[in-house]
This record gives sequence, structure tokens and C-alpha cells, in this order.
Amino acid sequence: MFFYISGIASSFYNTEAKGFALFIWDKLLRLAVPFVVAIFIFLIPRLYFGQSYEDWTRPYKDKEIIEEDYWTFMVASLPDIFSKLSWLWYLPALFIDCIITYPLLAWTVRRSRGIPWVNRDDASIIFLQIAILIIWCYPCFYLDTTNLGYGIKYLLPSTVTLGIFMFVYYTAQLLIPYWDGFAMLIKIVGPCASIALNLWKTHTANC
Repeated sequence: MFFYISGIASSFYNTEAKGFALFIWDKLLRLAVPFVVAIFIFLIPRLYFGQSYEDWTRPYKDKEIIEEDYWTFMVASLPDIFSKLSWLWYLPALFIDCIITYPLLAWTVRRSRGIPWVNRDDASIIFLQIAILIIWCYPCFYLDTTNLGYGIKYLLPSTVTLGIFMFVYYTAQLLIPYWDGFAMLIKIVGPCASIALNLWKTHTANC
């Protein structure tokens, strides 16, 4: 529900007037900056005081060691902090989602306003979407912390799956003027995409 509401809120962004650079800057200020601040103000102190109760909060591979010095604890925790985000996970996740789906947002705004196809503008949106997905493949490929090939087996296919469903979104929106039923198709594709991506996640967790 949180991500759904965030998506509805993003639809009010004027992509035609402001563009991608201002969108990223806005999301950096609203999501990335609070995320970094929260790591030092909330998360690291929470991990430090939790050492006596939860071994995963301890900064060393030997989970029996409790670091008493706060500054040493902070320095030792930072390299592995992304695996201990706890409730802070949603800020970077939302930031990534916003960046990945911005081209689709721009495309949707143009179609909802009835703006006719313009080769330069609309082709640029498609190119940006493809470029973002390709760039996103890089961390997906290397996000393999267990040496079991999760990045190649599940994360890369998830990105390909996302790309396929986005292709359906883009195409259906172009065809809506010719048949209103394509608008309903878009509503069906969303849950189907979520189920498909969830299957990758569930399969990864079970393996």
C-alpha cells in the first residue's frame, strides 16, 4: 500500500516541464538524504545497543565479539550496513523504484495528456528506460553474496521480467486510443507483474 500511494503521488509530477534531472534531484533530497542521515542517527545506535540481544547486529564475523567502543563499532559496521538496514530498507527501495519507473511515468503523462507521438521525445523516453534497466542489471549481477549464483539465476531474470511487463505497459498505452480495453489490460498487467516478480523472490528464498 505504501508503494502504491507513492506511485499515485509521483503521477502528479510534471515530467514535461521538469524532466529527469530535477526528478532525480528531488528524490535525492526526499529519500537518499534522509536515508543517509537515518543510518547515523537511528540505525547505527540501534545496532550498537542491540549487540547484547541480537548477534546479527555485531560488526565482526565472529558473532561472539561485542564491540564496546561506539566509534570503532560504527567504522566496523559501515562496510556491511546494507545487510542490516532493518526498517530503513524502504527508503533505498523506493528511490530505486522511482528511478527505474520514471521513463514509464513520463510516457504515461504524455499519453494521458493526448500528446501525439514525437520521434525525438518519445524515442528518448524509450531509450532512457532501456538504459536504466541495463544499468540496473549491473548491481543485480554482482549482488551475489552467497556464491550460489543468485545474481545470474534470479536477479537478472527478474530484471528481464520487469522489462517485458514494461514493454506491455508502453505498447498498451499507445493502443488505448484505438480500443479502451487496453486500459483494462494495463490494470491486469500490474498484479501479474507483481506475482511474477514475487515468484522469483520466493524461489530465491527457498533455494
